[in-house]
Amino acid sequence: MNQTYTDAPSWPSTYSENVPRHPDTPPQTRSWWSRIWHNLGRDAILVLPGFFISLIGFVVLITMFSVSISTIIIWIGALLLPLTLFVATGFANVSRARARQWGAPIAEVVHRPRGRGISGWFGVMAEGRRWLDLLFETVFALPIRLFTFSVVIPWFFGALGGMTYFFWGRFLPYDNTDLISFIAAWWNDTSVVALGFGAEATFQFIAGLILFVTFPFVLHAMARLEIAAITAGLAPGHDEVTSAGKARAGDPTDHAPDGTASATSAGSRVLGSPAANSFLTRAAGEGWFWLISIFVGVVLVAVGWPVTAALYESSTVIAMLVALGQSGALVLAVRRPVTAIIVGLVSAAAGIILTADSFGLVWPWTATSILSLLFLHLIIGLRHSWLHLVILWSLSTVLGALSLTLPHAGGLSGALANVITTVSLTAGISIVAVVGNLWIRGRTQLATERQLSAEQLAKRQELEERNRIAQELHDVVAHSMSVISVQATTARYRLPELDTRSVEEFDSIAGSARQALNEMRGLLAILRGGRDADLAPQPMIDDIPALVESTRGSGAEVDLEFPAGPISLNPTTGLTAFRLVQEALSNALRHAPGAPVGVGVHIDDELLSISVVNGAPDPDQAAARAGDRSGTVGHLGGGFGLKGMRERVEALEGTLQVGPTSEGGFEVRAGLPAT
Repeated sequence: MNQTYTDAPSWPSTYSENVPRHPDTPPQTRSWWSRIWHNLGRDAILVLPGFFISLIGFVVLITMFSVSISTIIIWIGALLLPLTLFVATGFANVSRARARQWGAPIAEVVHRPRGRGISGWFGVMAEGRRWLDLLFETVFALPIRLFTFSVVIPWFFGALGGMTYFFWGRFLPYDNTDLISFIAAWWNDTSVVALGFGAEATFQFIAGLILFVTFPFVLHAMARLEIAAITAGLAPGHDEVTSAGKARAGDPTDHAPDGTASATSAGSRVLGSPAANSFLTRAAGEGWFWLISIFVGVVLVAVGWPVTAALYESSTVIAMLVALGQSGALVLAVRRPVTAIIVGLVSAAAGIILTADSFGLVWPWTATSILSLLFLHLIIGLRHSWLHLVILWSLSTVLGALSLTLPHAGGLSGALANVITTVSLTAGISIVAVVGNLWIRGRTQLATERQLSAEQLAKRQELEERNRIAQELHDVVAHSMSVISVQATTARYRLPELDTRSVEEFDSIAGSARQALNEMRGLLAILRGGRDADLAPQPMIDDIPALVESTRGSGAEVDLEFPAGPISLNPTTGLTAFRLVQEALSNALRHAPGAPVGVGVHIDDELLSISVVNGAPDPDQAAARAGDRSGTVGHLGGGFGLKGMRERVEALEGTLQVGPTSEGGFEVRAGLPAT
């Protein structure tokens, strides 16, 4: 029972169980290279079957939807259309499940309850989420997965074929057309001369080796592209998700796809890359704008480039740049309206100048330019303020008017009609976009108000529950502690035959009861939301020796190692250290009566180390305590004390180990940051 104040070195801080670190700084368990290779199988499972699933889904859904629309006039389609939506939701759920298995934080969708009878069957068509699932699976899924599949498969077999060319290349017909000979001739500016099979095999092996080494990176990039598309198109809104537990990724090892630790149990972090998380989070809120802008942009490039180059007899390179500029403006419009307006108008002006020599064709706004301008007005109007839309419409109108002053091969009347038509169409689509923007903002504001109302209701219910708990504590615990304090304080007057040792024991009990009452009053003030709750003095690390001394008063054998000098800590760390020792001593007295207890507190420049270790309980005292317990009353705590320890240590980003010792006792070891 000796108490020693030492500056002994701290106990080792390497333990098997650590409290999770802050989500913003997850521990790196693998190198960047090893994480890429670790993801190889996961990426392959995501990318390779996706093309075949989308192909089946596209055929099934297009067929069912076409039959539904074509037969809707005879009511067969009206009955078949809800079934089409159910099938589309099934394929979409498969895509969500595969994305969650990969590691994307996509929650399950909660559909509205379906009524009974024919009204419930037709009510399915009122769910917007099912229509979005149908649109994604029929329009977007197959092109995206076809692209990823077309990149991955040739890359892999190109690597495999190049590395094995030495074995099968000699069986090819020899016609002096090997690739290395052409490259050598082009490099040296000489005629093609066959360099032999050995040179060709060496070149193919090196090329295959490069493809093989880079294959995991390409596969991972294609997997992220598919995950981004699924997140953008299939991630449910705030009113469509289930609990946070269903939003976690299906990774049993609690690691993100890149190998980093992931707090998936809390639903707080799934992907290890901050950039990926940022993109996926952004895409989840603006997903359909991203998908539509990219899809329309790709279609306009595929159509506008050859049309401008062939029909208007323009330069192929310049026509390509104009088409890319007009399509890129659509993508930029989702997030950068000013940049999108500049890029779109500059590209349109370049297209007008490029096609000024056309005769008998649409000018100054070509058909593809009109389409890109209409979509640009639509996206900016739906996504941003009306001021951006007015600026875009005004500048495009001025640009059209200025184009009439340019010399061109067509007649002025046709150009004037083209400008008037374009201005009218953009004005009409702008009105539609403004109305849609107001509707979206209204729905968003309504959802926000509902969320705030729900939060206020939850807070009010929480306060009511806390007041109820405070009342229960006041009526039961505080009253009992007051009785104990009064009885222990008056024992010397009510029982004059007590000896000095007994009187000191009762005084110690009274002091402990008064301290517990003071802490109980502070706890009640916190539960009731009192403003003066934080004004009560809180125990610090310097109060640990007094805590140990009061514990010895109960007859326990407690050894203490405590620094001799003053300890400078912030109040939060000091309070956490005191509570850890207090809870550990309470558990030792409750569950290991008669066992010796060792308390150690050590501090260095960066770490505060705390240890509370008790030995095996005394069999006689344990049996006596078991016999004194009532059969209807369990022991206090129920495991909540250890949970509270872990929460306190986790809040300070420390480490904690709790568990039995090899000698039959129990240990609590914690490391807290000292700075």
